Amino acid sequence: MTRILFIQPGYAHYRDDLFALLSQRHAIHILFEKSKNTYPGKEAPKEIDYTFVDKNFRINVIGLVYYLFKYDFDVVITSVSTSLRTIISFFYAMLCRKKFILWILEWKKPIYKKKDIKYSFRIIRHWLGKKIIINSNALVVGGTAARNYALSLGKREEDIFVAPQCSKDIQNEKQEFNKAKIKKNKYTFLFLSRIISWKGLDKLIKAFYLLRKKRNDVSLLIAGDGPLKEFCVDLCESRKSPDIQFMGSITPDKTKQVYEKGDIFVLPSYELDNYYEAWGLVVNEAMSMKLPVITTTAVGASFDMIIDGYNGFVVQADNISELYQAMNKVLGCDLIQMGINSRKVFDEKNDYAKMANGFTDAIVHVD
Repeated sequence: MTRILFIQPGYAHYRDDLFALLSQRHAIHILFEKSKNTYPGKEAPKEIDYTFVDKNFRINVIGLVYYLFKYDFDVVITSVSTSLRTIISFFYAMLCRKKFILWILEWKKPIYKKKDIKYSFRIIRHWLGKKIIINSNALVVGGTAARNYALSLGKREEDIFVAPQCSKDIQNEKQEFNKAKIKKNKYTFLFLSRIISWKGLDKLIKAFYLLRKKRNDVSLLIAGDGPLKEFCVDLCESRKSPDIQFMGSITPDKTKQVYEKGDIFVLPSYELDNYYEAWGLVVNEAMSMKLPVITTTAVGASFDMIIDGYNGFVVQADNISELYQAMNKVLGCDLIQMGINSRKVFDEKNDYAKMANGFTDAIVHVD
């Protein structure tokens, strides 16, 4: 049987179902570079064969090289074209004549302006990443945006396999939408994410300020924490914006209750210094809770999960006017039906079996 090494930066509990399915199908070992969770949740994976590199090696790169050569896997799978683990694994596969599969969510070409030592280093890594995408034996992509990006670089279509990005089903029930929830005096726009610059919370606050001046039946609920929070709080205070509430950091067991407080979910991310929303799993989560979603062209999930006017709206990134207009427009829609539509799209596309199939097809392709 083909022996597979799947290298990941760290353990994320929302990948449990994917790893479990792949482990049932293949002789696969998951190598996590770091034992620290990359996403709040359980402390250790279950029902899979795995190793934490940092449990045995203080320097992860040494541990990665050690495991690659010691266990002599037939296929190596890694993620992010420019990551050090990918570069090392790719050259190992070339040297030892192994099959190499790359998994990417990235879908934008980086733009570098400042010409210094870091600039040269980034240019080299991007060039290497592009070559690795093109020359990988198979490429697994997270969705439409990543697939189109790979094709634009010259990757052969027959070597690309789609593994649709999946989140946990927060609702976990396919029950009928509670219509009484919508029949109230105020509609709540919900933001739930890390509060960092490129997530665009400051843009959302400004758009909400315009909306609140026009109508008093809206509120904005902000869940999450991060380095931009203080700036956003000051922004609200300087504009004396009413009906905005900061909830602070949310533990995983409280996530469902937070989504239940919202009527429309908003993820206003934009591109900043080559940071952008490669996917945005909170979009999937909100849709599992039957929420309409407003997001932007800088969010990877928008290409696959949002059907404009059906279960939400996609606006131009970093455009406060368009965001405000979409927030105003959605309130004139049938929010009940849009929420039902969100759940329909979620049930169709947020499928861990389909995600695992993308990897299995890639493995069979290189075998």
